[in-house]
Amino acid sequence: MLYGSSLNCLERNSDIVNAETPGRKVYQVPFIQSLLDATHINTVLGMEARLLPLTRKFFSWHPYKKAGADFDNIILHCTKARFASKDKDGDIFQKLMAKNNGEPLNLLFSELLAECSVMMNAGTETTTAALTNAVYLIYTHPNVLEQLREELDPIIVQNTVPSYDAIGQLSFLQACVEESLRVRPASSIRLPRVVPEGGRVIAGQFVSEGVTVPVPSYTLLRDVEASKDAETFRPQRWIDGNKEKMLKAHLPFNTGPRACIGRNIAYFEQLMLISSLVRNFDFPLASPGHEFRALERFDSNPDETSKCHNYVNPNLPFISPPQ
Repeated sequence: MLYGSSLNCLERNSDIVNAETPGRKVYQVPFIQSLLDATHINTVLGMEARLLPLTRKFFSWHPYKKAGADFDNIILHCTKARFASKDKDGDIFQKLMAKNNGEPLNLLFSELLAECSVMMNAGTETTTAALTNAVYLIYTHPNVLEQLREELDPIIVQNTVPSYDAIGQLSFLQACVEESLRVRPASSIRLPRVVPEGGRVIAGQFVSEGVTVPVPSYTLLRDVEASKDAETFRPQRWIDGNKEKMLKAHLPFNTGPRACIGRNIAYFEQLMLISSLVRNFDFPLASPGHEFRALERFDSNPDETSKCHNYVNPNLPFISPPQ
């Protein structure tokens, strides 16, 4: 979508990709680990932005700093390759070059790199984490899995990929997505905001202007005043409960001008993939009862040490997506 071409990681069964230094040295690095490590250190250091002049120097030796450079160099290589190719109408990169009417945007190359870096990062690990968490929660709650399959079975025909029109309004499927995002959000760290001019009263306390006020998503999403038994994975609450009240504390994509701009795409992906996976596959845990730990970076990535086996249930039809 960004560059009009794929890194072909699935086809190659490898995430080793080309990176390029500003000095034009091309080398190879693992894409996923570079992204994870870069996100980790940027999240930790970025929480205290005022200390960056000091912490950048102090952590210059850290392996994660190299990972950050590797990810930047992946973006540099991909961006230069896109420049060298013919115009590809319809990719996002083309939208960065010109407006819809053809008028050039004239972004600096450094600005293009920054935009491409955000787009290669945003939605990559958050979507992966959200889908993994949803599958884990659904399959470790057999009653939820059974009810969801009962809703999907009449809709998804054998050997077909469901259309969004067919599944977009399924109430229990939507409830499973919302509940998964609530219990195990893709990003659970504090998301800071600066109190505007004049100050504000927050939770009955006056907070002066200029003060940074962060609210951890994980804590907000488990607000017991919004949802009883908030620690429990129970999708039915989104059908039987006070949805208006729950939505006031349900901000898995944040809110306001800094909210996730890709949230509609994220919901689309969640509904399409979860419905297809649940309809056609079983994912039993290798160790029943094992708790899926989360690693706190910017995203709540499932711990790489948490493993599960998967197989195609022979009693369920296998859907082969169209080429």
